[in-house]
Amino acid sequence: PQPGLRSRALFSTEQIETGLDALAAGQQDDGGWLFDWAAWAPAQSTEWRGLVTLRALQTLRANGRI
Repeated sequence: PQPGLRSRALFSTEQIETGLDALAAGQQDDGGWLFDWAAWAPAQSTEWRGLVTLRALQTLRANGRI
């Protein structure tokens, strides 16, 4: 969860840090992140990958990782 959200209190600092470490480690060589669900068409892969990458970067930034 993003900092400041009530749901963040449900997780320990260690759990949050472990999740952020895993998120950062998921970055691919081209700078993007992959998604783990099936795309119905090749164009959707590009669209979803962009959205997943943006959300990963926003999460890392909000947590002071970048």
